[in-house]
Amino acid sequence: MTIYRGVLGGIIALLVTGRLFCGIQPAPGVRVKLVDDDFGSDPDDDLDAGYTDQHGYFKLSGDTNEMTTIDPHLKIYHDCNDGVTPCQRRWKFELPNHYITNGKVPQKVLDIGTWNLEAIMPDESHDCIH
Repeated sequence: MTIYRGVLGGIIALLVTGRLFCGIQPAPGVRVKLVDDDFGSDPDDDLDAGYTDQHGYFKLSGDTNEMTTIDPHLKIYHDCNDGVTPCQRRWKFELPNHYITNGKVPQKVLDIGTWNLEAIMPDESHDCIH
């Protein structure tokens, strides 16, 4: 999903929250990243990154100055239900663009809700470097 900001560009922002579980337990210390997903040889732009708290909650807020498009994604890296597989499972959520607002301070909150990391996502992968 892309959003066009016009020829002159401008600062845009996005705020994402949620809660992660591994089974019936909160998932603390899970790596979460808010990125502008780029294609080809252009690396993704990190908008914000962090870890879930002791109760599995996270809150990411980022802004960027873009001339053309932004493709916001949430990436989650975890070892829940992973056994001895090397690296971490990576979930990737494409975020709706109507939560993107103008300015450095997000005016809307995208709450993705509660997710159980035991689930297997159709397009998940494993990632050693994040």
